[in-house]
Amino acid sequence: MSQAVSNEGELGGRILAPYGAFAFTLGFGWFVLAPLVPSEMARLAAPLWAILLLISLYGYAMVAGALPAGYYVSRRGPGPALVLSAVLTFAGLTLRALATSYDVFLAGQIVAALAYPFLIAPIGSVLRMSGVKATKTGTGVVIGTLFLGMAFGALAGGHLGSSSGLWVAVVLNVLAGGWLALLAVRQPPHRDRALGPLTLAVHPRWIVGFVVASTSVMFGSIATAALAHLHVPLAAVIGGNLTALTFLGSAVGAAAFGWIAQRMDQASDGLERGLGVAALALTLIAAAFLIGAIPMAAGGLSLTFLLLGIAGNAWYTLALEDSARAAVSAGAAGLATAGYSLASNVGVALIPVLLGPLAISAGGVWMAVTGALVALGAAVTLFTRGGTAEPAAA
Repeated sequence: MSQAVSNEGELGGRILAPYGAFAFTLGFGWFVLAPLVPSEMARLAAPLWAILLLISLYGYAMVAGALPAGYYVSRRGPGPALVLSAVLTFAGLTLRALATSYDVFLAGQIVAALAYPFLIAPIGSVLRMSGVKATKTGTGVVIGTLFLGMAFGALAGGHLGSSSGLWVAVVLNVLAGGWLALLAVRQPPHRDRALGPLTLAVHPRWIVGFVVASTSVMFGSIATAALAHLHVPLAAVIGGNLTALTFLGSAVGAAAFGWIAQRMDQASDGLERGLGVAALALTLIAAAFLIGAIPMAAGGLSLTFLLLGIAGNAWYTLALEDSARAAVSAGAAGLATAGYSLASNVGVALIPVLLGPLAISAGGVWMAVTGALVALGAAVTLFTRGGTAEPAAA
């Protein structure tokens, strides 16, 4: 037993790099589609809502699979779940790249989407069971690289086009997924270990996850179409750049503020509150740009999307770790972050598809409802406390 624990500690110091790298490829593969929404509508003969559904599919997978993935990792350890995530992503992205019809493309997206719950949902347990000690920093690194991949994917999609972009995603996945799988299979089993109580700690911060995840995906997926509706030249390229800036900011916000919060410890509650208020203000400004309520200015629009990404995902990451810290054991920490992911992706599955098209058809209503959602999350942060108890190591 002591040898197994020792091996875990050694392995934990090395698994964070491939874990983050694979999260990068997952984000890249998904959001390479964002600037391609209009072209994929034409190529696949599908309406706007159907293409937005493709981007939102991972949200449905997280809704269905987050809690089962959390329980699975709590009982078997992170190794099998990480390997399964790599295999599913490769199969789905390859099928998607080969697709010539919407139905086949949809099937590939569904398979790839199934990887998300096993990679991201139980992050609280994956980090703790793998021996990662600085969990706020580790959470920031993984979530940050996921969003960095989204940024590069959104940026690349507008320049590579459909076929090249989809195949680049496959190649990146093979490299990072193979690296992760090779290390993950060496994770020792956890079946014989005392993991502590596996209670699901429901936390008010789940609302923050719901709000930030759903609005981030909505802004990223609707940007190109909204700009085209306003007759902005080169809308696909600019929309891809804006989405990339949002996700680049998200990567910086998650990693930097995870590191800062690790050093602030309990004082980080005030930091979260400030980030929530900043995210609300920036959301309203970005929405006003996209509906034409603020005169289009490339520099101001780009800066707004970048800052929104930084504040929004820093806020999201600290709230995610709060959920894990409210759990009573390392196994339960994975359930807590799985529940947070479940709440986040209920929003991802529903909000972009239902609310996103209003940015074009009823801009004022879209801005008001989007602002109200983010205001709800900010209120939760202002009037509730974050998690305070660090889960015991398994």
